[in-house]
Amino acid sequence: MENPIQTELILKEDVRRLLDDFAGLMKLRAVFFSADGKIIERGRNAECSAFCRFMQERRFGVAACTALDREKQRECLAAKKILTYRCHAGLGEIIAPVLFLEEVAGFLVIGQFRMDDQIPSCIQSREENDAYFALPLFAGEELRNLEHMVQVLLEYIVSKELVGYPRDLRMFKLQQYIDRHLTETLTLANAARAVACSESTLTHYLKERYQTCFSRIVMKKRIQKAQKILSEHPEWTLSVVADASGFESSFYFCRVFKELCGMTPGEYRKKR
Repeated sequence: MENPIQTELILKEDVRRLLDDFAGLMKLRAVFFSADGKIIERGRNAECSAFCRFMQERRFGVAACTALDREKQRECLAAKKILTYRCHAGLGEIIAPVLFLEEVAGFLVIGQFRMDDQIPSCIQSREENDAYFALPLFAGEELRNLEHMVQVLLEYIVSKELVGYPRDLRMFKLQQYIDRHLTETLTLANAARAVACSESTLTHYLKERYQTCFSRIVMKKRIQKAQKILSEHPEWTLSVVADASGFESSFYFCRVFKELCGMTPGEYRKKR
């Protein structure tokens, strides 16, 4: 599962308490996974149920469960929406994506519940039967209510910034967007949409946190690109360098270059 931010999701302490309360109240298993499938937080009842252990030890094996987990995580990553499914043993599982700036940054998995009163064909003993019916039942309207509760819980966790990253993800995504579109016409409106906020929010964010503005970042990025080209392609004309760096004219390119670098492009090239 490819995701540029997949290993950096971190959860604050309040998340554990929320998971504990939710899992304890609903008698369910709640686990947070990173986008690359690593467990990063568990709530109360995090261990597999007795029925699940029986099935893993006697029928399917842990590897089959892990493979199914990965398969459903890939489906959830692609769909970017909550999914409900049955595991090999017939138990219900809900997997919901943790959406951060419109990227899937991880998954919340709620599971090990019955979805009906039918006895799964894998049950072969009274002990297994009793363990199965000891699990909570969510079917029909109750299952839809549970899905909605999971969605609301996750939206609350994200909106209250109980999940986050050790680096500034908004700036990371903004720079990614600028790099991908450096030779195109870049606007504040399009950049704001790319990082999932309003123009005013992005402007305020750049001013307050970085004491800069969008156009300044773009200019610096284009100058950095021009410096790289000047070093690697001494045979290119300044007009070609300007165009490849996203500048509308060589005259404007030379003026901005001298303003930011303290020398002309030609002087910079001679020093390399």
